[in-house]
Amino acid sequence: MVENVATEKQSKKPLSKRIRFEVFKRDSFKCQYCGATAPEVVLHVDHIKPVSQGGSDDLTNLITSCAPCNIGKRDKKLDDNTAISKARIQMEQLQERREQLEMMMKWREGLRDLNQDALNRLCEYWHKHAPGYIINENGQKDIKKWLHKFSIEEITFAMDVAADFYLKFNEDGSVTPESWGEAFVKIPGICRVERDSKENPELKDLYYIRGIARNRCEYFNNQEALNWLKAARDWDVEMGELRQIACSCRSWTNFRDSIIDAIENKKELEAQKEK
Repeated sequence: MVENVATEKQSKKPLSKRIRFEVFKRDSFKCQYCGATAPEVVLHVDHIKPVSQGGSDDLTNLITSCAPCNIGKRDKKLDDNTAISKARIQMEQLQERREQLEMMMKWREGLRDLNQDALNRLCEYWHKHAPGYIINENGQKDIKKWLHKFSIEEITFAMDVAADFYLKFNEDGSVTPESWGEAFVKIPGICRVERDSKENPELKDLYYIRGIARNRCEYFNNQEALNWLKAARDWDVEMGELRQIACSCRSWTNFRDSIIDAIENKKELEAQKEK
């Protein structure tokens, strides 16, 4: 009899660390009998149907139990099927999560295919404007970044504008390499201007005036220039006057100081009216 008991005990192999972790994770590291959680209690992996009664090591027959509940239960089955039902529900939820994960991955793959299709179409559209050149890998990366910020409609419109304003052609009708590069890098800026212009219609004119001044200056501060132009419009300095300042400026300092003078003149006029 003693030999038989020893043999039975030896046949009950301890559960592997991986299986124990899977059970703990499934049960949120909580005793399924009393609700106690780690690290307040030491957790065991218990067999719902005891091994002595033919219970297996299958996950559906394993449950998280704290040490007091496990020791107290010994090899008795639960009086009701609450733990079994809960284990079944958890397994069903796990299967549902797996199915949802598969669906999400298919959705992501579909989005990736859609983005690739958009990239291909934009490359073809630009190629029609500037035939003879292929958008390289870096250029394609740029377009992918644009697609995260702008719609296809915004990008194609910007390509039209960039082509009209910046592309230059050789006598044989081919696009010059310099103008191709200049036009391509202007596309995202045109997208931003168009979007901003819808919220503030004056911005397009201010960008245009800034561009005139920038082309006349060796050094130019784009952001500060735009800030001064906006400030001038806030003081009702006429667009025509700002355009004239841009067309006649000789340097960045001259451009900035001329706008400041225009603002000061407006301030003086406003002060005189108040008197």
